[in-house]
Amino acid sequence: MIQGFARSVVVVSVLSFAAGCGGGPEPVTEPPKTPPTLPPSMKLGGGEGPKAEARKPSADFARGKAALEQGNEPGARAAFEAAIAKDANDPDAHAYLGAMVEKNDKAAAEKHYRAALATVPGHEAATLNLSALLMDANKLDEAIEALKASAEKHGDSAALKLNLGLALAAKGDEPGATAVLGEAVKLAPKDPMGHLTFGQVLGKWKKNDAAKEELLKAEKLANGDVGVLASVGFELKNIGAFADCVRVLDGTIDKKDAAELRTYRALCKLGAQDKPGAQADLEAAVAKDPKYGPAHFYLGGRHAEAGKWKEVVTSYETYLKLEPDGPMRKAAEERIKLAKEKQKGGAKTGPAPAPKKK
Repeated sequence: MIQGFARSVVVVSVLSFAAGCGGGPEPVTEPPKTPPTLPPSMKLGGGEGPKAEARKPSADFARGKAALEQGNEPGARAAFEAAIAKDANDPDAHAYLGAMVEKNDKAAAEKHYRAALATVPGHEAATLNLSALLMDANKLDEAIEALKASAEKHGDSAALKLNLGLALAAKGDEPGATAVLGEAVKLAPKDPMGHLTFGQVLGKWKKNDAAKEELLKAEKLANGDVGVLASVGFELKNIGAFADCVRVLDGTIDKKDAAELRTYRALCKLGAQDKPGAQADLEAAVAKDPKYGPAHFYLGGRHAEAGKWKEVVTSYETYLKLEPDGPMRKAAEERIKLAKEKQKGGAKTGPAPAPKKK
């Protein structure tokens, strides 16, 4: 799909591993696997050429767009290809076709986006998607240049501002990114994704109060979208707003009880010192989806705090079996080794002793 929104910013969690097993901070869980539903301005067709460029679309392009809106992707693709066969410079057909092939062929997608921009400099949809590809490739200067050029023509495009802000943030330009992202949320004040993105970036910069304000705005505007709410909860966790995280995820889990959401809430409960609640959520997550690796990983930490070393090993080994190349692989391996050493040392089952006071 055409996406103006791009790239998650992952913030390191500060939750600590169980005292009985030692080790550094808990690795962060991955961002929500199911992305939030994109708002209309950022879905396939958002910022399309005909409207933005005040041009009449070709008949084949209009037919393709209608097919796409009906969920007929093969028909849409055939129509866009027909449009390009009749007019090799049809910018809108190139922009849409690029979005359709991007998942399987990024190089072809880039050619289509550039073809659209060669005919219509600053073409909004093509710029949004090309900039996302360029950011993926860490070609930040090129992405920024393209976005600025398009923003000059489409000054009211929140999606362009959003991508520009993300590119500037990735470049390390905090003042520039803050200003542009602020403009984006003003242009689309009712767009939850704008506030979510701004809050995410502010959280990365440890501007926690400002980040929380934006994230709570996204929550209010989510209109029940589980993807948005899950992402809001995830980011609230990352800035240490544990009580708000639990509250948001309570409502989200009422809508969709999933292992992923239970795991996020468990981490927020740990941050809020609700260890029984965290344990219950992790056990429920494992029961609901035994193949969700992070739930096993964090349940291993709860077993370690109780001194249940056999269960610790089982939990981390299950994680490694499910996600052999997962982001927490190294931590799991180290903790299995530590737990086995505890077992060999004849450690008794039960909570680890409290450290002696000096």
